[in-house]
Amino acid sequence: MNKIYDYKLLNNMIKNSKIVSKMEKVNKKYTTITMGNWKNCFNLVKLSKEMENQYMIWQNILTERGKNMNVISKKKQGIIAIICAIAMVVTSLTIYNPREAKADTDYGQLTYDYKNKGEAYMKGAETTKSQWRVAVDKSQSTGNIVDWMTTGNGELNFYNDMFMKVVWHGNYTDATLEINGVKVEKGAEGVQVYAPPEIHVNAKTWINNNAYNVVKVTSKDETQYVTFIVATGNKVDTSTEESTELQKPAAPEGLSANINDLKTNYTIAFANVATATSYKFYLDGEYKKDITNGGIVTIEELGLKAGQTYKFGVSAVNKAGESDISEISVTVPSKETETTGSEETTETLDPSTIKDWTEVKDSKNTMLYYIENKASDKVSVKPEMHGDNLYAAFTLAAKFKSVELNGETIIPREGADIEIPKTSFSKEYNKLVVTNHYGSETVTIYFKVVSATEKTKYKVTVDGTPTEVEEGSTYTFGDNAQGYYDKTNSVAYASGEKITVNSDITVTSIKLNVAMQKGASVRLATPTGLRFQTVITSGNDIAASDILNKDFVTTGTLITTFDLFSANGNVLNKDSKYTNLDIANSGWYNDEVGKFCGSIIKIKTGNYEKKFVGVGYATITYHNGDKYSIYADVNETDNARSIYYVANAVKEAGYKNCDAAQKAIIDKYLAKEAF
Repeated sequence: MNKIYDYKLLNNMIKNSKIVSKMEKVNKKYTTITMGNWKNCFNLVKLSKEMENQYMIWQNILTERGKNMNVISKKKQGIIAIICAIAMVVTSLTIYNPREAKADTDYGQLTYDYKNKGEAYMKGAETTKSQWRVAVDKSQSTGNIVDWMTTGNGELNFYNDMFMKVVWHGNYTDATLEINGVKVEKGAEGVQVYAPPEIHVNAKTWINNNAYNVVKVTSKDETQYVTFIVATGNKVDTSTEESTELQKPAAPEGLSANINDLKTNYTIAFANVATATSYKFYLDGEYKKDITNGGIVTIEELGLKAGQTYKFGVSAVNKAGESDISEISVTVPSKETETTGSEETTETLDPSTIKDWTEVKDSKNTMLYYIENKASDKVSVKPEMHGDNLYAAFTLAAKFKSVELNGETIIPREGADIEIPKTSFSKEYNKLVVTNHYGSETVTIYFKVVSATEKTKYKVTVDGTPTEVEEGSTYTFGDNAQGYYDKTNSVAYASGEKITVNSDITVTSIKLNVAMQKGASVRLATPTGLRFQTVITSGNDIAASDILNKDFVTTGTLITTFDLFSANGNVLNKDSKYTNLDIANSGWYNDEVGKFCGSIIKIKTGNYEKKFVGVGYATITYHNGDKYSIYADVNETDNARSIYYVANAVKEAGYKNCDAAQKAIIDKYLAKEAF
């Protein structure tokens, strides 16, 4: 290396302030790097590599020139020292990608059965929808917020194919949301909606495809948090949720073998198995052939001998395997032997003389049956109700020749069973005759239709007026807008809600009144701001402390500017789409039930004279899940106030009850100084 060229190079590096300037700027950002400012961090590393290279050149020069270092001015020596130090510090940093989900939990072993699932566009799949499922990492979750987010009205869901919405309880207004270790901040890239209990983010920006994404909601005091794992793409199928893998079928039930009149073959009948694709026939445990329900096996093909007993068996088969074998014993008759089937008697049975009636299952004692001629063994499934239809199954051939009810023909369906609407049966006595495929056997069942046993009656008392209702019947509540309070069961019923009555119930109409205290006050606690107070009272002899302290009642304050309020028809509620704050009530003011405050804090100096308005509310969540909110009435004269106006009023009142520190806060607002 030429000596003159070396010194020129060094001098040019020192004179060129661009690198030094960059390092100074980046170094300032380095001191304030947050999880959401990774771009600066990566720029820092990139620049540090440049500085490291320059440092090595300078170091080689200085080493080679040794004593010649004194030729360089002290100023230049200082600049070199600073640059080298910064380069060494910066290049020693270990930079990692915070969006890479890392945890001790084996995410592939979680059960991905959270409320919602679907497809969406996400990072790494911007043009193609990718599947997503959600699991709860219970090892990284604790507190009441977990129940709200998993079994309550909390939500993690994707909508419009690309936005992820996270909603939590108003009790945790100041909760924070982290996605893969990155805190979601208002105004950050991809954050579409930001409200105290709700955040929407663009999945293309925040959710990695083919990955386990960690989504965590944490309360302000960090004592309560819930952690979700959003599996995407190829990770969706790694869940240990209940397997949908095909299982081998169950063994067929109701197996029967019905010989024909000529005693040459048997019809094999059984109940179909839902997952079976085929069936196998066995003789004394040995496979003979595949068979269908209602299929024929002949005495000749099986080599059966008259008078001997054999084991007939059937198994069910699918791709997963073969079931156990269902077996019955069959004794082969000689051709001269009469069939032993139950023939209908020539003497007509008078059903009124029957004493051994049996209740039809699930008929609630409204239908009874009797099987004639001791043919119970021919009925594999005794009469039972399937909804509004009577059902029974038989060991006769799989397809009947005829089915008659009270002499009227009913077209038989495929299979060895029947299903007849209950409305087809007349009052009192009915006769059902089922004939096998060959016309050689019949089964006769008598039915008796009876009146339902008188049910227990209960009283539903509303505001002191009782109504008698049968047990199990439906009762519909009236039209009181705020619903009805059941003190005994500690629940509220909505207007028009239908319930099933199984006990006495006493309810009272809910009449809550929500009112704002006139004016506003200065919040003197840190952080300071403008405070609005709400008072809720309860009527109809329901104590405020009784109903307002129930879990199904939540209270809070909606706050917005008076300009926005007036521009929207002087209406502000939970459905309002314009900008507002929803401040959930976290406790009663001075322990007085029904009185609470909501404040807007950190007001900018330019807004000190801007009027704000607060609207208190109470929201009732009913037994059926519906919600209803009662709001305070507000107007400009009584309720719209600026922080400057209120502070001036305090001053004019002589700073009543204010200590020195509080007086300083008031004066700061009047001077329009920032806090």
